[in-house]
Amino acid sequence: MRSGDLNGKPYGRHWNPEMAPMQEQVQRALLHGIEASELGFPVTEANRLLEPGYLPLENGFTRLSNGQVFVAALTKMPGVTSEMIDWWFGWHYMESQRYKLWHPRAHLANGAERMIGDDPKLSDREKYLHNPNYVTEYVGGDLLRISITFSEASDYLDVASFESAGVGTAICGVVSPARAPIRIGIIIHLIRETAHGCEMRSRFWLGNIGFKGVPGAGALSRIAGSRFVAKRATSVEQGRDLVVHCAMEMNHLASFLPDLYADYH
Repeated sequence: MRSGDLNGKPYGRHWNPEMAPMQEQVQRALLHGIEASELGFPVTEANRLLEPGYLPLENGFTRLSNGQVFVAALTKMPGVTSEMIDWWFGWHYMESQRYKLWHPRAHLANGAERMIGDDPKLSDREKYLHNPNYVTEYVGGDLLRISITFSEASDYLDVASFESAGVGTAICGVVSPARAPIRIGIIIHLIRETAHGCEMRSRFWLGNIGFKGVPGAGALSRIAGSRFVAKRATSVEQGRDLVVHCAMEMNHLASFLPDLYADYH
């Protein structure tokens, strides 16, 4: 954040460049290093997130047998609700200063294909679904310029089971290099209600590669989706960096989101 960036911004009081340490469960997991492959699962088994309790790998990273890097992070978010999360994903992309609130050490800029986040006629989810975000941020030491396109949770999860599983919402998206017709990863942030707010159970599948909207997309996707390509597209070090990044930004978001939501919603 540069001098003057927050002048006249009502949300400026929520800017806090001092980020709290990562939550203890993530710190402990990072000491383990890479975990056994069997503790992760492919995105086709994402409904395992709807099972009661917790899975064997809630925090950490591993290399799956299909070559992809699997990342998990659990963030406890006291005082935060599912409605706040849906609102946030439809609000923050309208100005890069809003995006910087989220991770003061790593976020540089954001925008969207349709800048509709301040339209009062739209629901919170309508503001971010199928509306690519154009993100510039650091993950570890790598400066990334990527697109994240959020889609319906039903593309990956049995939404009919959400209520019985205590799930309030799920933020699901496809990651691409900036404005390119290639998928390089998949994200799911599952929001489960708790007695004190909610918890975010994040999962990433890095190296889940595919093409769309280009000649020969099917054949290209079959080649790019092979174990050989996936292993060479993503390193396990990138998985560790993403655990840290996600744990830091979501913990920081929980520290100010309830007050920000009260100001704006």
